[in-house]
Amino acid sequence: MSTEQTLPNLTPNLASNLAHGAGAAEHNARARAYALQHTVKTDNLIPATVSYQSQGRLLLVGPEDRIRRAASLLPAGVKPTLLVTEVVHDAEAADLETIFDATASLAALTLREPSLTGYLGQFQLTGLNGQGERISLAAICFTQQAAENGEPRFDLVADLGRAPLFALERPPVGYLHLFDDQGLAERLAELCALTGIFDKPRYFRLDPEACAFTARGVPGCSRCLDVCPTDALKPINGRIQIDPHLCQGFGSCASACPTGAIAYHQPDANTSGDYLFRLLKHYREAGGDAPQLLIAGENEREWVEAELTRLPANWLPVWVEESASLGIESWFAALVYGASAVRIALGDDAPASVRALVERELASAAVLLAGAGLAANRIALFNGDAEMDESLYAQSAVALLDKPLKGDKRENLFAAFDALWQANNGGREPLAVPHGAPYGSVELKEADCTLCMGCVAVCPSRALHAVGHAPGLNFIEQDCIQCGMCEKACPEQAIVLMPRLQPVPEARRAVQSLKAEEAACCIRCSKPFAPASMIRRIQQKLAGHSHFQNEAAQRLLMCEDCRVKDVFAALAADPVSQLKV
Repeated sequence: MSTEQTLPNLTPNLASNLAHGAGAAEHNARARAYALQHTVKTDNLIPATVSYQSQGRLLLVGPEDRIRRAASLLPAGVKPTLLVTEVVHDAEAADLETIFDATASLAALTLREPSLTGYLGQFQLTGLNGQGERISLAAICFTQQAAENGEPRFDLVADLGRAPLFALERPPVGYLHLFDDQGLAERLAELCALTGIFDKPRYFRLDPEACAFTARGVPGCSRCLDVCPTDALKPINGRIQIDPHLCQGFGSCASACPTGAIAYHQPDANTSGDYLFRLLKHYREAGGDAPQLLIAGENEREWVEAELTRLPANWLPVWVEESASLGIESWFAALVYGASAVRIALGDDAPASVRALVERELASAAVLLAGAGLAANRIALFNGDAEMDESLYAQSAVALLDKPLKGDKRENLFAAFDALWQANNGGREPLAVPHGAPYGSVELKEADCTLCMGCVAVCPSRALHAVGHAPGLNFIEQDCIQCGMCEKACPEQAIVLMPRLQPVPEARRAVQSLKAEEAACCIRCSKPFAPASMIRRIQQKLAGHSHFQNEAAQRLLMCEDCRVKDVFAALAADPVSQLKV
């Protein structure tokens, strides 16, 4: 719950300082202190969580000399399973005989081509035995558990092989790849401490109905799959599914999702937007000038706080779980809430896929900013050495909205863009967006289109839709996410994607008629049932067919209901004829 306060005592003091010529830097420092102190985050105090349960069953896998050395350094009471997957790493090591003697009571098993899956408390390793059969190592080691509780698992895995068994930017919790022996005992002790029951937040919310991954077997958007550093997202039976135990909350999937089907939930978008709005409002009301937002994850807190000490006082830090959890719609919302610039802090250890996503989104943001009549450096990655440019501090920071945006992801982005475009007399020519950006139009080859509506059937955002009262195809550019399903589903190859962004709000939101035709009306009931051109084409193709002559030819001019009635009219009038052979 929010515990915001007003400014009954502070504002008179600030006015007095201004009257006595207080410096802008001191003025901004006081405004920042007030804004940070009195803008309370309203995160969910009881978030949805995911649980892990670990009994401490440890698997050491790799060359025998390295796994035995690791076994000799384990905390007291830990009884590991040893799996040899590689030849001895260093046959000349001075402590080789000592570590083998110390671990003589531990048997080392051998499997070829090991494959590891799972997470803390639920790891399973399979490999080929001497007969070439793929078997589960845990099933061999924990036969009693297999009989009592079903398929057994390892809880923890220390991988000492040359190549990690998990080829991921961020492997699952409970797995540790030890590529050297430096600090081996300490790192093993930290891993073995993961024993018990652990909870972590469920970082995401997934709406399968809004997902544009596929429709009717036609492949579409896969942006989320391309940016997950933990491999938590997988396509299963034509739908994206997220394993909450593998998800580590980087937020890149939510930022990449063009429809909002995947939404970050720690906190959710509305909560984050409210916080940005209130933070800037309090800073402005306290007399602060030209606020610059610095979005930083908790992992970057130490070095970002050090950077803030040498930056001007108009920098306002926004601490989030992960920097990529606030996407382009939040960046633009901050500008219309009154920020003069937005910076995103990414540490050196940020996954490459996350960094690549943020840079792609920044490239799109630069195009939108230019279209709205603003400088591209209003939104950028944080670079402490380059942030002393005083031209940014002089940029105007006017709040264009008096309340936070409350729409979905795409609605909020375009509402913020439109406000900036109108305030800065933005351009009117379509903008060339980066490759893969979810903005654009479609070009219809009207002569080839049969109005079969295959494109409408697969469009996930309703950008393409039927006219309703007559044969026709309509399009709304603002809703198009350039997933490509319409292009792939069209049997006539009459649709071509046109990546771009129309900056004029009225044109982007307008319903465009791509094609409209006269309807063919049923000759019996007068109901419109198909495009007239399609019926004429069918008549031409079947004109000489023996099965479509006389009465059968007339049925081509009937709707689906009347066609069935006409076929069975004779039988209904003379039921006895049905018994004749």
